[in-house]
Amino acid sequence: MSARSSASRGGSPKRSERFSAPPPPGMESGQCWRSSTDVDRLIATATIGRTFGYEGEVRVYPNNEESDYLTKLKTIVASLKDGKEATLAVEYVRADGKSVLMKFKGYDSSEEAQTLVGARVMVDRAFASPLKEGEYYTADLIGCTLVSGGEALAMVVSVLDGPQALLLEAERPDSKRFLVPFLYVYTGTVDLEAKTIELLSPWLLD
Repeated sequence: MSARSSASRGGSPKRSERFSAPPPPGMESGQCWRSSTDVDRLIATATIGRTFGYEGEVRVYPNNEESDYLTKLKTIVASLKDGKEATLAVEYVRADGKSVLMKFKGYDSSEEAQTLVGARVMVDRAFASPLKEGEYYTADLIGCTLVSGGEALAMVVSVLDGPQALLLEAERPDSKRFLVPFLYVYTGTVDLEAKTIELLSPWLLD
């Protein structure tokens, strides 16, 4: 899931995995690390891919076609597999095709950079790429109520990667959970102010 953690019902989102990474060399464990994500402020906008060369560069794949914002970043928060986050200072960024190459301070070899492969790049909303029509930050979908015919049916508690689309994990009042594909055939109007998502196929919660 992974759209700048953005969700678009017009196509399939990119998948991302998260891996644990130790602090940069010279940084003690726990320094500049976070144990929880402020979803109101930080947005996942890209994924750190494989390493490049021998000097610590990594290939970063934005979650949409917009990558210019990556060249303006001074710091990012890397979201790791164990739920922690590491604040990384950007040493430099350079464009390379559909991805960009980034070098983070303190990661000066391919072995050190390898520890970041698979991490999600989290940035402040103010620096994230603007959303296109029909796209939503997945963080904004969490907490929305699925409604049908004016009736509240379930609440979105998480957003997961699916093989063809993002999946809204919805919890009914009886605590049972169901997965709803975030596709136009199943979901209608998204009202972020009212925190509601129209469910066109309520049978998905049966």
